[in-house]
Amino acid sequence: MPPSLSEKCRELAISVMKDGISQAALEVLKQHGYEGLTMDRVAEVAGVAKGSIYHYFRNKQELVTHVFEQFIEPAIQAGEEIVQKASPALEKLEAMVRIWLEYFSQHRSLFDFLFRDPAVRELCFTSQRAKRGLAIERFRTIVQQGMEEGVFRSIDPVIVAEMIIGALQFVIERQLETGEIRPIDESVQRLLDVFVHGIGSRGGQIVPPG
Repeated sequence: MPPSLSEKCRELAISVMKDGISQAALEVLKQHGYEGLTMDRVAEVAGVAKGSIYHYFRNKQELVTHVFEQFIEPAIQAGEEIVQKASPALEKLEAMVRIWLEYFSQHRSLFDFLFRDPAVRELCFTSQRAKRGLAIERFRTIVQQGMEEGVFRSIDPVIVAEMIIGALQFVIERQLETGEIRPIDESVQRLLDVFVHGIGSRGGQIVPPG
């Protein structure tokens, strides 16, 4: 049974309130850091009663996690659209790698802020780990499609997906640590070249140890 009009209005009201509180929390984080993030300050910036915040978030850890999840939601939706497209696997793989790097580039200052505070960084990583299964499944689907199309060799698609995600996360985190800014097109092509062609020289072969 589809939700009634009153239920839809209630859900919309809750979403609007949570979004407003999240934006207020982000402003407080920018000014005072995680240690200075209090429900009193968030309530003051949001223009609501302190008790109202606890109606939507049990504590500041849950609030910060929501801020991060709300922040990355557009990238998650974009990834789903890529997977659902009727495109060749190679095009989908390039699009997925690009969306990760472009989203990071577009919101680099916020990523830098979120990951600079150790406490916020840990909360973000915890939230990120919870969504890792979704990311793995999307890359796995693309790799599996590539195998069926004959453009990727037969190999465990889950392991390949994990390796791709690991490489992307390291590239992003490394840039945050060093402050380096890498051209997106160049980074996409280099990563794709390694993912698709490997690092072996032509005619080379792997010799088992021992």
